Amino acid sequence: MARKPSQKKKLDVKILLSALIISAILFLSGIFIGYSINEQNLGSIENNIQSVTRTLENFQLQFLFFDVLGENATCPLLTETLSEINKESYDIGSKLTITGSESEIKDYNEYITLKKEYSRLLVSYWLLSNKFNNVCEQNVDTVIYFFSKDCVTCDDQGFVLTYLKGKFDEKLLIFALDADLDEPSLLVLKNYFNVTEFPTMIINNDKYEGFHSKDEIINILTKGES
Repeated sequence: MARKPSQKKKLDVKILLSALIISAILFLSGIFIGYSINEQNLGSIENNIQSVTRTLENFQLQFLFFDVLGENATCPLLTETLSEINKESYDIGSKLTITGSESEIKDYNEYITLKKEYSRLLVSYWLLSNKFNNVCEQNVDTVIYFFSKDCVTCDDQGFVLTYLKGKFDEKLLIFALDADLDEPSLLVLKNYFNVTEFPTMIINNDKYEGFHSKDEIINILTKGES
């Protein structure tokens, strides 16, 4: 009878050790799975950026058709390509936002590199969309949205713009740019529009500083309509 407590104690120790080992295995597995998913997401985003970059190059090439083939033949082609760029670039932005917590990103330098590439892509996209609006006389509104991580109302402004994007779809192009990035093309736009506070929106080439509600932005977008 005297050995039973000792046997029970040994049994409890074995159970405890087994539980600790299982917990450690599960914990390490979780880290590995999280790392794998993170690496996969970054690789997927990089592939998406390269895909949109190629589409933008095709878009630039299609503009060369305009002088030869004219508006009637070229503008429908440009419209279709712009729609493709619009969807793909919006998807990339969503992925970068979801993946955007520093604590969850194993290779943060790679993440920042991708954000810079995405910013260059958006600037090119904005320039080409302006040219498209002019040559094809399209009524597409554009918003460049400058945000910063230290901005108190930038998240709220982002939610408003996401809502408006869903409302207006391809009639509204939104270019969300992280103003904290040291990216030359982004710096050119910040200097050109004299962006000094956040959030700042450039709506159809006019600057609007500070937070704006959805109703205020809708009024800005529709003020030129009769």
